Amino acid sequence: MCDLGAGSGHTAALLRLWHGFHVTLLDVPPHPGAFGQRWIAQPIAALLAQKYSLPRHSYDGHSVPFPDDSFDTVLLAFVLHHCPDPERVLREAVRVSRRRVLVLEDTGSQSHWADALMNLEWNHPQQEHTRAEWLALFAACGLSVQHEQDWTSHYGVRVAHTLFVLEKGDGGRR
Repeated sequence: MCDLGAGSGHTAALLRLWHGFHVTLLDVPPHPGAFGQRWIAQPIAALLAQKYSLPRHSYDGHSVPFPDDSFDTVLLAFVLHHCPDPERVLREAVRVSRRRVLVLEDTGSQSHWADALMNLEWNHPQQEHTRAEWLALFAACGLSVQHEQDWTSHYGVRVAHTLFVLEKGDGGRR
């Protein structure tokens, strides 16, 4: 599995610890306004990568540095809404996935300032998408939704999230 946009690496560490998954961490270097990435997430990712034997790589945010079909599954957790070109990033995830892409994203109205505060980031892309817009993007990238799970987070601000389990090819919705 590849955790694309791995951030602190905590999701990959939990998958490794609880389920024995082999997870590769992949993220972009922090941009100048990404204080949370530089001061918190990247140092934690380095420690977790070492502790749980998680390969950790950096990339340019455009071309994933792995061959086609390198991973059974690619996870993008709260990544695409920060990408200047989410379709390009998603197409790269599809390219390196043999079968499945998991996307966890905001689907309701979100507060840009709250996201920036939680991530300690300023001057970073932030795009709000509705469920319908995410579904259109997935379809444009050749993905079909196999499952959706909604829930709401409460961090002082109510935020709606959805986990999309996506399959490559024509697989019908279940």
